[in-house]
Amino acid sequence: MVLSRAVVNASTVLAVLVLAACAQSPQKITVAPSFEQAPEQQLAQGQPVHVRVSDGRSNKVLGSRGGAYRETALITLENSLSLAVQPVLKARMKALGFEVDSLSADTVDLHIVFESLVYNHPEQEGVGHDMDMLAVVKAEATRSDSRYEGRYRVKRKEKFFNAPSEPHNEELVNSLVVDVLESMLADPQLQSFLLGK
Repeated sequence: MVLSRAVVNASTVLAVLVLAACAQSPQKITVAPSFEQAPEQQLAQGQPVHVRVSDGRSNKVLGSRGGAYRETALITLENSLSLAVQPVLKARMKALGFEVDSLSADTVDLHIVFESLVYNHPEQEGVGHDMDMLAVVKAEATRSDSRYEGRYRVKRKEKFFNAPSEPHNEELVNSLVVDVLESMLADPQLQSFLLGK
């Protein structure tokens, strides 16, 4: 009887250890996007633009790291998404040749709204550690009584041998943010509107 109880206790301890090994801790990551390369050429010649960025996400949680307790192994942002992106986007617009935050009467108001930012380990796990990534932004450009609106989406899936570390997650999320902004800035119709064509 004593031996049987010892076996049960050992099994319980082993089960707890296995669950602990499979569990993932929550993470708070810092948004700090960076355009690594300078623009190949200037797009504008001093056209005025006022840049604003808003966080319009209905769910502020990026996703789950997965594991035995995926409901608590959540990935969230340490800082403000809009405050992190806005100065970086302004600097990029300036590098493209725009006069940023001009008080000119014909200034275009460019409002960027992040509608979705997802970095999530899917519930149905396969071999390795998958992460689903999605970024969606809406651009609202207004000049006097004219207006242009576009929506831009970047989606990808990455597979890792093990769950990515916090620095790796930060790198991937920031890369996703830059990619969706690059997609927006490459829109020919938005470019034409900003240039007044």
